[in-house]
Amino acid sequence: MPGKPLLTVGDLVLRSAEWLGRREVEAPRLDAELLLAHVLECDRLRLYMDWHKPLTELEVSGYRELVRERGQRRVPTARLLGRKEFYGRRFEVTPAVFVPRPETEGLVDRALALLEAEPALRVERPVVFDIGTGSGCIAVTLAAERPAALVLASDVSADALEVARRNALAHQVQGRVEFRQGELFAGYAGPIHLIATNPPYVASGQIPDLPPEVGTHDPRAALDGGEDGLDVLRGILAGCGERLVLGGWVVAELGEEQERGALAATEATGLFDTCRMERDLAGRPRYLMARRAAR
Repeated sequence: MPGKPLLTVGDLVLRSAEWLGRREVEAPRLDAELLLAHVLECDRLRLYMDWHKPLTELEVSGYRELVRERGQRRVPTARLLGRKEFYGRRFEVTPAVFVPRPETEGLVDRALALLEAEPALRVERPVVFDIGTGSGCIAVTLAAERPAALVLASDVSADALEVARRNALAHQVQGRVEFRQGELFAGYAGPIHLIATNPPYVASGQIPDLPPEVGTHDPRAALDGGEDGLDVLRGILAGCGERLVLGGWVVAELGEEQERGALAATEATGLFDTCRMERDLAGRPRYLMARRAAR
């Protein structure tokens, strides 16, 4: 009596993508492919080359378990893989850190452009501070892209800093990033040329309404920005008077509905002569750009 036909790569991708789609996963086909490539220890291109290849029962069962976690518990694919691509580099992610988002690459783009163009930042060794570093994706990327910079990175979580340190080591910038545990500037009182940060900016009352991939699986400390989502930003701005050099910049990623509040908070300090919100690729207000008045 013939045995049960073996499932192929194509069978699993198509069936899993359909199943994930019914559960309102945002990118079901992409997630189905990424998870299977992970199980088979190959890249996505290989899946298409082996589209009709039958898989073993062990491979199928391991894959199905990951797909169930993605669809039923809504565990983000990056958490199931333990990694996330950011700015062309692979970063380790664990439950201790916020999963890097594509929008944050726009923050890095702006920070790099300022380091290149702004007179106050074009010094021999500019000091860049990443507040709330999490996985270290901002700090590590800036250190890798601008080797002359001294990058400081803070986080309240010791576990998050361990992940960030491993990412710095993986990308060979461990000697150019100084990690500090603590709130905001974590005791640092020296001059800073550029603050590049993706701080917690979700209003406390909105966290229960977030998609489960975020509200359930990202650390609350990486999300909760207080009653209006701007508490951490206000703390950063308050510390600029003692630390940010004249002509220095703050670049912060925020929520799309926070433009008015963020601009008002920045202007209220009286420290900045330039203050604006720039839009992300989807056209939403995303990046606060503020320059310390030269005098």
